[in-house]
Amino acid sequence: MKKLFYFFLICIPFFAQGQAIEATVIGRWDDESIPESIFGGPYQDVWGAVVNGREISIVTSTAGLHFFDLSGETPNMEPVAFVPGADQGTAIGWRDVKTYLHYAYAVSDAGASTLQVIDMSGLPDAVEIVYDSDEFFANRHNIFIDEANARLYAVGGFNETLQILSLDDPEQPELMASFPNDNLSVPYIHDLYVRDNIAYLNAAYLGLMVVDLSDPDNPELLGTMTEYIEQGYNHSGWLSEDGQHYFLCDETHGTDIKVVDVSDLSNIHVVSTMNAQSFPGQIAHNVYPYGNLLHVSYYFDGLQVFDVSNPRFPRKVAYYDTYEGPNSSFSYYGAWGVFVLPSGRVLVSDMANGLFFYEAIEPLPYTSVTANLAGIEACVGETVEFLIEVGTDFSSSGVTLNTDGTSPILEIQLSSTQAMPGEVVQAHVTLLQTGAGYLVINATDGVSGSELQLNVSSFELTEPALLTLPADGAVDAPLRPLFRWEVPSNSASKSIQISTDPDDFEENIFFEAATLSQNFFLTETLEEWTTYYWRVLTTSQCGDLPSSVFSFTTRGTVGTEAEIAGNGFQLYPNPASGFLQIAFNQPLGETLQVECVAANGQPVQSTRMDRYAQFLQLDTSGLPDGLYWLRLANSKGAVSRKIIVQR
Repeated sequence: MKKLFYFFLICIPFFAQGQAIEATVIGRWDDESIPESIFGGPYQDVWGAVVNGREISIVTSTAGLHFFDLSGETPNMEPVAFVPGADQGTAIGWRDVKTYLHYAYAVSDAGASTLQVIDMSGLPDAVEIVYDSDEFFANRHNIFIDEANARLYAVGGFNETLQILSLDDPEQPELMASFPNDNLSVPYIHDLYVRDNIAYLNAAYLGLMVVDLSDPDNPELLGTMTEYIEQGYNHSGWLSEDGQHYFLCDETHGTDIKVVDVSDLSNIHVVSTMNAQSFPGQIAHNVYPYGNLLHVSYYFDGLQVFDVSNPRFPRKVAYYDTYEGPNSSFSYYGAWGVFVLPSGRVLVSDMANGLFFYEAIEPLPYTSVTANLAGIEACVGETVEFLIEVGTDFSSSGVTLNTDGTSPILEIQLSSTQAMPGEVVQAHVTLLQTGAGYLVINATDGVSGSELQLNVSSFELTEPALLTLPADGAVDAPLRPLFRWEVPSNSASKSIQISTDPDDFEENIFFEAATLSQNFFLTETLEEWTTYYWRVLTTSQCGDLPSSVFSFTTRGTVGTEAEIAGNGFQLYPNPASGFLQIAFNQPLGETLQVECVAANGQPVQSTRMDRYAQFLQLDTSGLPDGLYWLRLANSKGAVSRKIIVQR
């Protein structure tokens, strides 16, 4: 069966001028005296809070926590307070911080760390550590605070458990529960988001889990998403304001941000994706929604902002590249943390370059079109269906759409070339030939215009494997045969299959193994005198393609040492079809008479093996099917063996 490879993703690789804007920097901070971590930069997370009516930012580093007063139009970008970490230095790869009331809570995933609670009520002048202990844990990668329920959740790090701490007394946390336990089994959880005691757990390569922790002694698993498009290391996420969608980051190069429909927790699924539209190895780290905008710390691509007012059609509206170094599909540099203050102003922490502070993002009018797929990878002849949203800020007189500039490897049909602002148009794309190209959709209302450009790649089924050994119809195959074949494309994965029935091959497969090479040595021993059937299955982007089916018959073994000078021999195949092979272990010491006798005693064939001979092949193709005796004799004795001729 052919497999269609395309994804319902959001991507707008080209924007008309004015559709995506560069964010405006208010200020920056960087302290070259702070030592770099093992990941190559001194800075880690960023968070914010309002304390005493002032907007406060907290940046974490290998040294500790740096507090900033960012109130006013031109804030002072120098720290107003500093708290040293429980452990410091280059080994501290990540320090996380969250806030509750006028307290900051900090953890680290390395070193002799603790849970630190910092009273910020003295800001902008001073802060005070009111709790610093490893009573509950030493190392944690991330924490999250469900402020409405005064609970702190700790995950990740070397302690592979999920813990819930009560913050009823903010300065003296108390342990409420620790998982996994008999009531809830959870894997390693890297990060999480919690609202109203419902926890969205990012379980690394095991996907997403949603758990009701209202009663920590009786948790309830509400739903999971263990397989989804562009799946990678399920890293972090955030719930939309209306609780219907979860914005999910896989911390894996080349994977997009997912918009996950969580309105029905029995059917959690991805409805769209978005990316930075930069390079194949692009990678997101964290997300933070604010109003209709999703702010993303996007590693090499810095700050990326998307309009998610329609979650099924996110569109990029702003950006700012905080990292000036080269992109990489293997390493991790650039923007790590992101937070939006109540004023809408944006904080980003860059691993190497410190704190970036931006004006609130105000998207320009939506006079472009957005597709709900990021690119097309499909097989020749396949048709891909997707949707296009027409920008809501085009003229009410209507928008004209065309596909001028589309590559000839595909054919595209639109349900309508005339649309109104906000209308969704259906598109059908058929891949005509192999290759790579672009799908282009132009939109204009006579005043404003834009171009949507999507990457397209088409494939076709690879040619089938050509079988060579054992040859088709082979009748003396070893009981452990060597299989050989040729494939047109070494990039296709392969598997060898052996069956006992050529007419119903798949239902009678008793052996199957995947292999990267073009030969396979069978380590299992097959039955003697048995006919088998084999083929090779090649798998490419477009599905599975079987080779032709070859047959072979295994040899049998019959031996004696009794009367021919102790020289054992074999007769095969038995039953014989077109020939019978006689094979001695050692060359003969003298001439041997060979006679084939029918069941009624009448000789039907006679020949001899000369001295020093070791092998003889008798032609049985002219003999009727039936039972025969093969008589071998010389001066030292004679022996008879029963053979069967059967076609």
